[in-house]
Amino acid sequence: MKIMVVDDNPDILEVLSSAIRLCGHTVDTACDGFDAMNLQLKNRYDVIVTDADMPRMDGFELCKLMKERFPDLYIIGMSGTYGENVFREAGADMCLAKPFSILDMQKAVEGALQSSKGKSARIEHRKSNL
Repeated sequence: MKIMVVDDNPDILEVLSSAIRLCGHTVDTACDGFDAMNLQLKNRYDVIVTDADMPRMDGFELCKLMKERFPDLYIIGMSGTYGENVFREAGADMCLAKPFSILDMQKAVEGALQSSKGKSARIEHRKSNL
């Protein structure tokens, strides 16, 4: 899967992208929502992992815009301040509360993979019934 991690903290970007790469995925990073939108338009990611608080465009606005333009995109929100409901209302598929373990992030990404396989199977099933 192609995954983008969005956070304004370079240390968090490095740790999370390294952990996700260990699972065999391709990972790019962005430092805010504007950079993330530009990357998504160029590269079409399968999953976006985004922080809540960032300069220029926060994670909630990013979720809303991404889901409007790319409704099948799987979004994992991360926040130490806001509850899961705030990210869900913005369009995130799931939310991890900070601090979380690297294993929690890897499980969330694998859950996104399972979710996307399920969507593909349902689409293929519908096509075969036409």
